[in-house]
Amino acid sequence: MRLSLIWLAVITLSACGWHLRGISPIPDGYRILYLQGSGNTGFDQALNQQLQFNGVVLTEHAVDAPAQLVIQSYEIERRTLSLSTNGQVAEYELNGRLSALLSRPENGINTEILVRSRRTLSNDVNNVVATANEERQQRSAIEKDLASKLLRRLQGIRDNKNTTTSTPATQP
Repeated sequence: MRLSLIWLAVITLSACGWHLRGISPIPDGYRILYLQGSGNTGFDQALNQQLQFNGVVLTEHAVDAPAQLVIQSYEIERRTLSLSTNGQVAEYELNGRLSALLSRPENGINTEILVRSRRTLSNDVNNVVATANEERQQRSAIEKDLASKLLRRLQGIRDNKNTTTSTPATQP
């Protein structure tokens, strides 16, 4: 009985198209890529790691690659989400935004990509060190989330001239 339930769950999940995240197939025209990042940040490191994990070869010079990914802007802003009864900040919201341009100069193809991510952060005024550590962890999670979303956008790229793709901000 237990075995039949397991098989039923496996068949149901495979029939709906669900699969584990892992290696994302990148279109052939983008497997060799020049990455112009925003500097040596945690985001750049997360993106480099995910690109290399998915079989993308990163070149040192733009002329060596048929495609170029330029990180135009990357920012994480913190804003007050709510206040406590005594007027102190109770929660913050961290909003990550990434704008990139993917181009294939020989084909004249330019694709603008915009991805966003959002997290909430509780502010414990009695434990400032823990709040700072939590914010650092949330920022790191946003960086990884933005890199994953950018990779999924690369996975779905089609060779249409001058397109724009974007994603709404989500909260896990």
